[in-house]
Amino acid sequence: MKDTEPLLESAGETAEYAKQYLKLQIDYLRLESAEKIAKVGSSLFASLAIAALGLIALLMLTLAAGFYLGRLWDSYPLAFLCLAGFYALLAGLVWVFKERWLTNPMLHSIIRSFFK
Repeated sequence: MKDTEPLLESAGETAEYAKQYLKLQIDYLRLESAEKIAKVGSSLFASLAIAALGLIALLMLTLAAGFYLGRLWDSYPLAFLCLAGFYALLAGLVWVFKERWLTNPMLHSIIRSFFK
């Protein structure tokens, strides 16, 4: 019986080390996941802020172009109608090529930042 005591004690220590190792690995995984999620979230927030500012600038440029063309053509409704047609054409192109222009680059960017 005395010969098995050191073996059982050693097995108990090994099991305790394995539990501690597993707990540390889980903590490390949680910390790493939190870091990745924070990076993706901050990148997404920054992209949204830039997009919002870009949209405001585009709105101002569109208004300026509409009034400029309206003065040139002596018809503000025609100028804004032409601009609306241009944006409708642009929206159609984006809709057709949304996978290539928007979805795939966005997915690749998120995946790249998640596994970096």
